[in-house]
Amino acid sequence: MIQAIAYIRISQEDENPDNQWFVIRDYCDKKGYMCIRLDEIGVSRVEDPFQRIIFQSAIKIMEVNKISIMVAESIDRVCADPEHYEKLIRFFAERGWRLELVRDLDISEAFNRVIEVFEKLKKTADSAVMSVVLDSQIKSLKDMIQLYHKLKVAVAREYVEDVRRKVKRTMEKLKTEGKVYTKPTIIHWIALYRSGKKRFTELTQADIDEARKYFIERYVKPYKEGIPIRRLWQRFIEIERPVIDLIRRHRIYTIELRKSLGKEEPKRIETYTSYLSFYKLIKKLTGEEKDQSKKS
Repeated sequence: MIQAIAYIRISQEDENPDNQWFVIRDYCDKKGYMCIRLDEIGVSRVEDPFQRIIFQSAIKIMEVNKISIMVAESIDRVCADPEHYEKLIRFFAERGWRLELVRDLDISEAFNRVIEVFEKLKKTADSAVMSVVLDSQIKSLKDMIQLYHKLKVAVAREYVEDVRRKVKRTMEKLKTEGKVYTKPTIIHWIALYRSGKKRFTELTQADIDEARKYFIERYVKPYKEGIPIRRLWQRFIEIERPVIDLIRRHRIYTIELRKSLGKEEPKRIETYTSYLSFYKLIKKLTGEEKDQSKKS
């Protein structure tokens, strides 16, 4: 059975390297490779691979055990900085090693074609010819990888933006239907108190609309008439004492629940009734927050 190094790199410690391993293992099983798995944890893709501890170990293992194949999930798991492409290609070419990229098969094929050309030149050409041909091959491959990487990033960004747009539309629809309250605002707390209900999921859109009208009448209109937000905030604390008490009971309940489950007390539980929350809500309902964001 052919031996190979399975190189895995993740940039964040909370990522799961097994996700790459499952892909690489399946590939190696089909190719008949016996893989030695090496995980590089918490290392950025733009860091020089030859300066990474685990990658250096992988190189030493390949040299000592005469292993000539490294398998990675994709090219950016090995390197993503154009400055490092040439160093990587030349290093592998000089040793006749293969780099197989499971998700970037076009790059993998082009990379290993350079290795094959270089191996043939060793037998038929002098060092000067070999150097010229290798430089030409490396430049072409480097340009290809850079273009491929740019296209890959562009497609990934568009995909993320498309998903974000779809999620936003779905969430807006659910909120309109009164089916979801991911971040309850002061208005949601007022609606909960005034409706006499116990859970946000029990609130209807009518409950929320009524609470919004109440808040606008009590606090937004006076602000438009010239009363400072700080003074309105003091008025809110005095008038909406039952709402504030409801939120405090919720906070105590949350802390006790976490303790009963053996979890630490959270450093901060967002109550959505801080002065900042009140201020932002006033600005949002008057349209001033939107105007400020456009200016910036």
